[in-house]
Amino acid sequence: MKHKILAFPLLLAFAAFAAPPAKLAPDAPLLVDGSIVVDAADFEGAMLRVPENRRDEFRMSYDRVAGMVDGVFLARTLAAKAREAGLDKDPAVQRRLVQLQDGLLADLYTQKLERDAPVPDMERRARELYLADLSQYKTEEQVNLQHILINLQGRTREMALEKAQKVRAEIVAGKEDFLSLARRYSDDPDKRRNDGDLGWNAAKSFVPPVTQAMAKMKPGELSEPVESELGFHIIRLIDRKPPETTKFEAVKKQIMAAEKERMQKARVEAIVQSVRGSPTILVHRQNVEALVTPFDPKLMTPQDKAPGSPAPK
Repeated sequence: MKHKILAFPLLLAFAAFAAPPAKLAPDAPLLVDGSIVVDAADFEGAMLRVPENRRDEFRMSYDRVAGMVDGVFLARTLAAKAREAGLDKDPAVQRRLVQLQDGLLADLYTQKLERDAPVPDMERRARELYLADLSQYKTEEQVNLQHILINLQGRTREMALEKAQKVRAEIVAGKEDFLSLARRYSDDPDKRRNDGDLGWNAAKSFVPPVTQAMAKMKPGELSEPVESELGFHIIRLIDRKPPETTKFEAVKKQIMAAEKERMQKARVEAIVQSVRGSPTILVHRQNVEALVTPFDPKLMTPQDKAPGSPAPK
């Protein structure tokens, strides 16, 4: 049996669709091994595990479809062996099977609630949300920088400052361009991929002394050595972009999707709370408490014995 289970996906991997897949009858066989049969209806049932919005994509992959069939086959084969062993006769197992069915139906019902949730004019609602808080759609100031770092490794502060001043003097002299000198002198580990050209970044993304120095600079200016905990920085501000508000059209779909999901979840949560808050519910607390066993540290698993963890109540 083990050999067959492992071999099945391998056999399927060599197959290919010669033509677009046809609509199969529910009882169309997909895999047969003696009395074990997996048919098209079994596959459709297994597909309920895949989120509804991803099922079309799932079906585009032969490997995923074959893997799903293999999973149904494996589960059915092992379940048959479990029945032969009499495991399905255990009352606790029978109750657990009912609970698994209940769980599946509950999931399907909540999905139905989400699908059927009344949806207002989402574009209008999205615009209302957009205008209600424009601040969250405002971008940060962006700066385009070139950068050289002289760090303190193997140097005193004075030695690092002196080297930074000499490098700056070479830039001012104009014998070599900034990026050539960055490749030669900079201790910034990122220079291997950017040669000292940092491109566009949020102004606040740099260490505070660099951000503060940039705030006083105009495009094209070269800074004096700027000291931080990393060492001394020489920066050239190429350009800056002020903060701006992202246009509604650019974020409309994102807002609509988020608000639709929020409404759907809220509807499900309202139903769940109404069920839990039913006035006809009667909890037999004494019977529930009778299921709780006395605390015994010897029976705790290692993860339960973490230092400072309280005893279960």
